Order: sequence, then C-alpha cells, then structure tokens
Amino acid sequence: MILWVMPDSGARTKADYQKVVERFKKEHPTAEVTVEVLTRNQLWKKIFTLKNPASGEVIPDVLQIPHYWTALLTRAGVAENLSKLDPGLSLSSALAPLRAHCYKPGTKDLYSYPWWFDMSALHYRTDHLKFVTKNPEKDLSTWDGLLDICARLQDYFKEVEGYYPMQNGDWRGSLSTRSTFMEVWGRGADLFTPDLRDTLINTPAFKQGVKDYIDLALKEYMPILRERGSLGTMLSGKASMLLSRKQGLASFPGKGRSRVRTLPVPRTGPESLAYLSGMNLMINVAGKDKETALEFIKWSARSDNQVKYASTMEVFPAFEDSFEQLIFTSSQRLQTYATILASARTLPNISITGTVIEMLNKILAVSATQIVEGRFTQASLDIELDNAAKETQYLLSLYEG
Repeated sequence: MILWVMPDSGARTKADYQKVVERFKKEHPTAEVTVEVLTRNQLWKKIFTLKNPASGEVIPDVLQIPHYWTALLTRAGVAENLSKLDPGLSLSSALAPLRAHCYKPGTKDLYSYPWWFDMSALHYRTDHLKFVTKNPEKDLSTWDGLLDICARLQDYFKEVEGYYPMQNGDWRGSLSTRSTFMEVWGRGADLFTPDLRDTLINTPAFKQGVKDYIDLALKEYMPILRERGSLGTMLSGKASMLLSRKQGLASFPGKGRSRVRTLPVPRTGPESLAYLSGMNLMINVAGKDKETALEFIKWSARSDNQVKYASTMEVFPAFEDSFEQLIFTSSQRLQTYATILASARTLPNISITGTVIEMLNKILAVSATQIVEGRFTQASLDIELDNAAKETQYLLSLYEG
C-alpha cells in the first residue's frame, strides 16, 4: 500500500509516520506500506492526474485530503466509493461537523473518512501578558482588543531585538488564508451565500474581515515572509501570542506549558467563531491495494489509534469517544477546546471550494510581498478580491448551478 500524506508535524513527519506504520504492521504483518510526504500545493497539483497516471507513474492507494476536497475528487472520478467496499462503514460515532464532508454531495455514499481535525484558538504567554493587562481574557475577547494588546506588548518589549507580539502560525511565514475566515465570518460574510449560488468575496464585510487579519502584518505585530522559527516565536520569548489551529505544545515554553493559556479566537462580531479543518482519508479509484487501504482507514479510526495519533501530531481525534478521551483527561487548556468546538465552522464540501481557496491563497501571497516591499494598498487588495469574486461566480454557475 502506498500512502500519501502531508507534513503534519513538520520536520518530524517522516519519523512520526514511521511509528504509525510500525503500529499498523504489528496487526497486519504481511502489509507492505510506503509513505510519501507531499505539501498541500504538491498534492493539489497531483490529484488531477491520479485517475489517468502516466505509464510507470507511482500512484497512491490511500491519500490524506482536506475535508472540502471530497466533492471535487468524487466529481473527478478519483475517489473510490467506500460504502461499496464496506457497506457496514458508518459515521455514527464521528463528530457532527465532520460528517457532511465525507459524502458525495446528494448521496449517502461515503467517499472519504474522517482522520483528524484541528481548530483555531489564541494562545498567549501569561508571563508576558501580565505586564500589559490585568484581565487578558476580557481584553483578548475582541479583535480590537487584540490589536490594542499587540500595541502595548510592542511598546513594552521594544528593546528586545526581533520581538513581535504575535508569532506567525503559517508554516511558510506568509499570510494564511485559513486564518482570515474567523474574522470574515465574524463580520457576517462567507465564501458563498447559504444557498451556495452566489459568492460574498466581493462584499464590504468579506473585505473588512480579510483586512482585520492583514492588520497584524501591516502594523508589524506579526512577522511575514520569514522562515518559521527564525524570529518572533513564543518559545524563544520573542513573541507573546499565537493564532493556531493546532494545539501547539512544541511551541510553548515552560515546564508543563503552565505559562501558556488558550482562549477562543477574538471576535469581530457578536461571537467568537473558530475555523475547523478536517483531514480525511480517501482511497484512490486507480489504487492497486484497496484491501490494505480499507484496513488502514478502519484501523486509523479506532479509538486507541485516534488518540495516539492526535497526541503525536498535536491535533484532535475525529470521533466522539476519542475526542472526549483526549480532551477531558487532559489539562484545563485542552478542555477549552470543547467550548471552541461548539462554535467552530468548516468550509463547504462542494466541487469548487478547493479552487477558490487556491485563488485566495495567491491573492494573500501577493499581498504579503507587497507589505514587505512597502507598496500594499487596500485598493489593490479590493480589486483582486473583486476579480476572484467574478471567477468564483463563473465557477458556481458552471459546476453548482
């Protein structure tokens, strides 16, 4: 079996997956398992050739995909129908927000299966925040409050070389598209209208939500276009806060990480809204070892393996009993996530979501370069978002009409 995965734990990914394979092979000793690690961009480029690979090209039997790719890959004929491979496969114990992203839209057939998920939260160093606020939970409950705390921290630590109030949670050190959605949702906008027939990308609320996030870079509260860890990190003491979708234990200082507290993402509207990103496993319709692939998917969904993997990768299990086992037997910091989950949102599982996200990724990448070069303007960003809205509207009429 050939398994394609993403670099979920950075430099540790290969070693971590080797342990996963070793545990799987203890129960399936005759299985041959090869793991290939691809970035999200590499995987995006390769998925369109999976159905008709070139002669001699190595293709996966099972691959990791973002939850909102399921509809696209079923439309493209790349994903195998898991319900036909195993009619007994069920999502009854999966967490509710993850279920809809596993089906082919409009059917009850499973084409991908939940593996794990992450969700956005704000982490802060208590030893830093005590210098600038007596009530961090209140002051960090709104986006304006967050910016105010950033300004205070920037002034307090102005003599510390390379200090930024906010650590950049994007592994590329760029502007993260996924980090904009909490602010966009809080402003009352979204990628699409509720009926999925129109886009809201060109609305004032959407643009304001994107600007909320970009302000962190514009005001120099967060470093951009630098290698992750080169500066402005909580671990080094050169950052005080972090917006992240992972638990982030490796980024947090102190014995037992007691100096770090976790809060919901500051709200830009009436309530705090977290971005929830699910990762699913999908069997390639052209794969050669579907039997082992199906066994691996079912093995990965088992409670003991869910908790073990989630703890290793600093993410969360996709099934109710595993999630409760991890959260409620852990620290108070992790228990905060139970509250965050209640208001978490996902991107819709429709064919064009992945393409739209790629468009927004490119827009924010250009914005990051412009900020660093001192030539960013809100007007230029608005024009790019207007153009993306036109393209999105066309795709909606073509594929979702």
